[in-house]
Amino acid sequence: VNLVSRLFDVTSGRLLIDGQDIKSIHLNVLRKNIGMVPQETFLFSDTLENNIIYGVENKDSELLNKVASISQLDKDVDQFAKKYDTVLGERGITLSGGQKQRTSIARALAINPKILVLDDSFSAVDTKTEEEILIKLKEFMKDRTSIIISHRISTVKDADNIIVLDQGVIAEQGKHEDLLKIGGIYYDIHYKQLLEEELQREG
Repeated sequence: VNLVSRLFDVTSGRLLIDGQDIKSIHLNVLRKNIGMVPQETFLFSDTLENNIIYGVENKDSELLNKVASISQLDKDVDQFAKKYDTVLGERGITLSGGQKQRTSIARALAINPKILVLDDSFSAVDTKTEEEILIKLKEFMKDRTSIIISHRISTVKDADNIIVLDQGVIAEQGKHEDLLKIGGIYYDIHYKQLLEEELQREG
């Protein structure tokens, strides 16, 4: 994903987007069209609204409410006394881990990107909230390229193509059902996580 946003350049071979070499696309144009939610969320010591619409040229409350709804942040904002005018502490210290991640997701959606990258963006979000976000994201992700990196099978199971990495090498690749039939790494992770969820419910 760092290659896609050209934080690093490929050292051999080529990286193509729609058949076009990524190096032939102007860097500003490329990055304006990529909504990236990194593992480490970075928030500014500013209002919640300014953190979400950072980088957006045409700012309006409709857009703000839309992306906050998709990222399931709106319910939390309703509990804040100053709503979107709430000033966040340094690096968003006033928010919980899950709220930080959902603010970062809302920010990525606000720029209306052609490519959406979610790099382990639900690790601090409970599975129920994650499911609600993914349901709303399905509509948003239509006609876009979405790259989702996760250790949770529930996050990636509806993807068109799932790539399983083992020691930095592609070990398995395909759709959810196909990977389960293989009975390999993906299968093992899936049933281990199902068992963990079942034990949590019983506990």
